[in-house]
Amino acid sequence: MSSALFALANVNAQFESDSLKVYSLGNINVVASKVTSSQASNISMTQIKDMNRTNLTEAVNLLPGLTVSEAGARNEGALYLRGFSMLQVPIFYDGIPIYVPYDGNVDISRFTTFDFSKIQVSKGFTSTLYGANTLGGAINIVSRKPVEKFEADGMIGTKYGRNELGAYSGALNIGSAQEKYYVMGSFTYIDNKYNTMSKDFVVTDAENGTLRNRSAFRDIKASGKFGFTPNATDEYSVNVIYQKSNKQISPSVSGGQYRDYPDYNKYSVYYKSTTKLFTHLKMNLTAFYDNYYNVMDQYDDDTYTLQNTKKAFHSIYDDYSTGGSLVLESDFLKNNSLRFAFHEKYDSHREKNGDIKANEITGQTFVQGEPWQNYRDNTLSIGVEDAYDITKDLQVIAGANYNYRSNIKAQEYGTHYLTGDKNVLYDFPTGTDDAFNYQLGIKYEYVKDHHLSASAGRKTHFASQKDRYSSKFGSQMPNPDLKSETGNIYDITMEGDVYGVFQYSVSVFRNELKDAIYRETVGVQDNGDPVYLNVNVGKAIFQGYEVSLGYSPVKSFTIGGNYSFIHRENKYDKDIKYVGVPDQKVVAYAKYTLPFYPISIYADMESNSKRYVTSDGETLPGFTIFNAKISCKVTKNINIEIGGKNLSDKNYSIVKNYPREGSSFYTNLVFNI
Repeated sequence: MSSALFALANVNAQFESDSLKVYSLGNINVVASKVTSSQASNISMTQIKDMNRTNLTEAVNLLPGLTVSEAGARNEGALYLRGFSMLQVPIFYDGIPIYVPYDGNVDISRFTTFDFSKIQVSKGFTSTLYGANTLGGAINIVSRKPVEKFEADGMIGTKYGRNELGAYSGALNIGSAQEKYYVMGSFTYIDNKYNTMSKDFVVTDAENGTLRNRSAFRDIKASGKFGFTPNATDEYSVNVIYQKSNKQISPSVSGGQYRDYPDYNKYSVYYKSTTKLFTHLKMNLTAFYDNYYNVMDQYDDDTYTLQNTKKAFHSIYDDYSTGGSLVLESDFLKNNSLRFAFHEKYDSHREKNGDIKANEITGQTFVQGEPWQNYRDNTLSIGVEDAYDITKDLQVIAGANYNYRSNIKAQEYGTHYLTGDKNVLYDFPTGTDDAFNYQLGIKYEYVKDHHLSASAGRKTHFASQKDRYSSKFGSQMPNPDLKSETGNIYDITMEGDVYGVFQYSVSVFRNELKDAIYRETVGVQDNGDPVYLNVNVGKAIFQGYEVSLGYSPVKSFTIGGNYSFIHRENKYDKDIKYVGVPDQKVVAYAKYTLPFYPISIYADMESNSKRYVTSDGETLPGFTIFNAKISCKVTKNINIEIGGKNLSDKNYSIVKNYPREGSSFYTNLVFNI
């Protein structure tokens, strides 16, 4: 793969207006601004809009070290950060953990981006303010905050494929910032009728190759915030996010499972504040409640009508997390910025297979459901972080935290894993786990605006409820005593800015994973299939480097891109391959504004090398796709956009038997007041 690399430009002047609209209480930064830029990658509101990234999956794919994936059989967007999956890289919204309690995942494609101010991606030195489970880093979505007495912006859009209307969407942000308070509301609606297949797709018995079977979805998202700012140092804010989705699940093109998500809903309520207690002491408080509810149906065949066979189900999840954090910040000691953090997170997962009603017309028989099964965990984290300025050019940052997880309850319905009794509700034994993490970093400004940083640390990830207790339809034994995964994380980064025209960043990293959760074969089912047990025996090395470059010689022209190389090796069993992440990935981007007309032209490309899709070494070929957009300012407050994605109509996949969308085109009417 070519290493003629460009980077997504981080031209400071372009994003000055973005920084004003950032909800600062939602920021999670390594203490002291000197270390922030090298240890966390940011995607700004401008970048998201310029390249028409409508959801979190599309947006994070712009950054080096990040690879998007998907759970095809669940139609869920997913990601890997420097080789770590979402189980080891938690997702936050304004610092609030939003990953699902049971398995640690969340469908990131459901998070629309129109109300984002930026996305923070922490790779190396991850702040203790995130709490537990940041083994592979962390991703934090930061919402918007109004800055004018009245402001509003919105968008109305359509998508076309195969000469048909494929989707329509709309979004609106309205806010007001007054002397001592602010208020903001946001609404997004996306109705996707279908995705178009590439013309190069080879028709199968399960997929006709025109409009992708059952690719429709509808996303509704509403959010709001009210903040009180009594003085220059204090701020108090209440926030609400409501998301409602209905999504179909495209089946494998080779046939098999036939599923749908009629309900995929999430809402969050959270409080955040910062208060200056004394001259050198500040207190930050957070309290949150995050709810997740979904229904998944599996059917007998591709008619999506009957659920009479044993493989069919009507599965219901009803989960919530609640908790909060207390952070004390002090600059009392000379040349020191010190923070103490306390976090608590209570997770409740409830699941059951619900009743399926009889229907004489269709031939559906009555299927008896199950009682509710309950899983409950409580996680505590205590941490400290300090940045010490040895000189004006050299800073040392140290952090440590202690994490403790208690399993309060864990239930299952079915065949008892010890007694063999069938159709019973039973309790697993409960247990606890704890972990101690620490990290050390330095940053040195060897020339003005040019920095060298290095960090090393020990980080952990608690085994999820699913890892510990899921029977996976009889194919897995539970292991309530499953312990946390551990990693030694190393990063060296050199970055700089040359007169605001040229930016560069080069990172080299090595992640040594041990006590990783690994499935071992421990028996055989009645049908001859293996029975697995999750154990802490895995060892792995994830290592590589990232290069980012950006160039903007004049205000009207910007070009950039990034290159990632990631190699993952299973040290426990070298014959088993890690799936989902290509060794190499390139993103390139260009923007040009015509000198005499209010027209801007955007173009970007993404190229991936091949990736493993099965642990025994099967691969999917690499691919390159191109996107472009033209934006024309018709009045001071109105823009019209016309663009296309996958313009070469590339037939490609990132998960076996689940092809991605072919070429599509869109129009947007964008306005602001």
